[in-house]
Amino acid sequence: MDKDFLVRVGFSHYNVEDFESKNVVLRGGEKAILWVHSISGHGILEQIFLVGSDYYESDYRSEYSAQSEGAKVAPEEHFKIYSDVNERQFAQFSEHLTFDARYLEIGCSFGGVLKRVADFGVDTCHGIEPNAEDVQFVREMCPGAKIFNSIIENLKLEQESYDIVTSFEVLEHVVSPARVLKKAASLMKKNGFINIEVPNHKDLLLSCYKNIFYENFYYHKAHLHYFTRESLSKLLEVCGFDGEVSSFLMYPFFNHVFWHQNRGPQSSAQIALATPQPASKESVAGVAINKFFTQVEKDYEKIVNQHVVGDTLVYQGRKR
Repeated sequence: MDKDFLVRVGFSHYNVEDFESKNVVLRGGEKAILWVHSISGHGILEQIFLVGSDYYESDYRSEYSAQSEGAKVAPEEHFKIYSDVNERQFAQFSEHLTFDARYLEIGCSFGGVLKRVADFGVDTCHGIEPNAEDVQFVREMCPGAKIFNSIIENLKLEQESYDIVTSFEVLEHVVSPARVLKKAASLMKKNGFINIEVPNHKDLLLSCYKNIFYENFYYHKAHLHYFTRESLSKLLEVCGFDGEVSSFLMYPFFNHVFWHQNRGPQSSAQIALATPQPASKESVAGVAINKFFTQVEKDYEKIVNQHVVGDTLVYQGRKR
C-alpha cells in the first residue's frame, strides 16, 4: 500500500497510514490481502487482483453467475431470476422519473432495471455495459433505448445532459470508483439525481453473525472495493455530490438461516432470494403459516435496515 496505489484506485482522499492489512481467503480459495481503512472500514483488494475492463466483456459472466457453482447463466435467465430484486431497485428512484427525463444507467447488465425505466416512457433511456452478450439482449428487449457496449470512462457523451444516473452493483468491480463517479458527474445536469448501489462491507452476516464460512464466500477477486456507509458517503462527496446512504436487504431472512445452519450458500440465487411458502394453501392454517413466513422476513428486513447492516448500501443524492 502506497500513495500511488490509492491514487490509482480513487481513494487519494484517504491517508496511507490509516490502512491496515487483513489476510482473507477469496471465494475461489486464493489467499489475498485486503487493505482496510481503519477509520471508515473500507476495504481494497491488493494490487495483483486489479483487472482491466476486458475481464467484464466475457470472463466475468463465465466465472460468476446466479448459480453458486459458477455455471454460466444466459441473460434472459438472469432477467427472470432477479425480477423481484430489480423491481425493488427500480422503486428506489422511480419517484424521480418524469416523461421528459434523460436517464443513464452505468453497468446495466441484462437490463432488469433499465427495462422498467424504458417501459415507464422516459424521453431518453441510455445504458452502458461492457458485456456484449448482455448488450445484445437488452437492445432486443428495449429497442427504444440506446445501449453502449463499453465502459463509461471510454465514452464521449454530451456533458451536463442527464437528469438521472443510476448504477447497481458496479462500483465494487472497477479499479477507480472515483473516476467513474467524476465522469458521471460531468454528464449530469446541475442538481441531477444519482442512485448508487454497492455491497455492504458491514453486511450483517459478517458484522453480526460472525460466520467465517460466509467471509470466505463474501470476498472474491471480482470485487476490488468493499464499501461502508462512511466510505461510500465520503467518496460521493469528494466526487461532487450531496446525499445520504441507506441500507437495502437483497437476500432475506431465510437465506441467513440457511447460512447459519449449513455454513454455506444455497444452490442458486433463485432459491436464496425466494421466501419459503412451506404450508399447503388448501387449509386456513396453511395460509396463515405462509403469511407468517412472509411477515417474519418483513420484520427482519426492517430491523436490519434500521441498523444499516443490510447486504447492500444505497446512496441517493444530487450533483452540486
